[in-house]
Amino acid sequence: MSQEGYDMEEIVGKFITGEATAEEKQLVLEWCAQSADNQKYVDHAQLIFDKAQLDDGQVYDVVAAWEKVKDKIESGRIRKLPVINLWRVAASLLLISVLSYFLYWQFFTAEHLQLTSEDEVITQALADNTEISLNKNSTIEVTYNERKKTGVIKLTGEATLTITSDKKVNWVVQTGEVFIRDIGTTFNVKAYPDTDLIEVSVLEGEVQFYTQTDEGILIQAGEKGLYDKSAKQFSKAEADPNVIAYKTLLFTFNDIDLKSAAEQLGSVYNRKIVVSANIENCRVTVDFENEDLDTILSVIAETLNLTVTNNENEIVLTGDGCL
Repeated sequence: MSQEGYDMEEIVGKFITGEATAEEKQLVLEWCAQSADNQKYVDHAQLIFDKAQLDDGQVYDVVAAWEKVKDKIESGRIRKLPVINLWRVAASLLLISVLSYFLYWQFFTAEHLQLTSEDEVITQALADNTEISLNKNSTIEVTYNERKKTGVIKLTGEATLTITSDKKVNWVVQTGEVFIRDIGTTFNVKAYPDTDLIEVSVLEGEVQFYTQTDEGILIQAGEKGLYDKSAKQFSKAEADPNVIAYKTLLFTFNDIDLKSAAEQLGSVYNRKIVVSANIENCRVTVDFENEDLDTILSVIAETLNLTVTNNENEIVLTGDGCL
């Protein structure tokens, strides 16, 4: 807190106790003019000095407190100071203690949350109504300070985030070396460590997808941003309408090949679905809402004239082929 060789903390202390010289007062005024943070520091110091009280509302008498202690110290072991200096020392100690507590509470305290999902999807609401749905085999670490309006969500795996436009925290999602900054939106991040691609699909609103050295890309609703970890390159594609089916159990298959549909269903319902080679390219157009896997496969089998065989470790789809 020095300014060109001056100890501004000491000068501010003299300023608020009325003991600063004209030159020191001018230094403080110039220091405050340099930034809002400097002015805020002096304002809070003055307020605490003027209003410092004990919990019971009594004014803290620093001189009386010192008198109670100094009589217990052996005469001659320390140099006796003038009363005015004792008062200044005690007042400074009180001020420093209160300011230290204030600064710690204001700037350094933060909320922490850690969630890990294994074989089920977990949904968690944060204090500012931000909602996080964590897919299977995923982990998040959340750190945020509502007073500073900052928050970081570190993700390993896959999660859907819904952040309202009246958010109280400016959220940033971090996964590996990339960051996603929301602009009031709903988006899905898929970033499993054993894959070379990080995918960000936006359902509503807009996000910025970037790294510390690359400003990256803006992704809007209906778009998917991809980051190649090896090539360190960003690209865009059309978002998959079923990207958050693991959360909603809503599926929209619009002229999709049967193999891709089976892969999506198997991923959400945690079952291995094998499609015979001769029917992999059969086209599927159908919607499902909150249906169990057996019902979905029965409808698809009836539509395409397929046979569903449910074995212990996998489900097999077979048929004569499609026109």
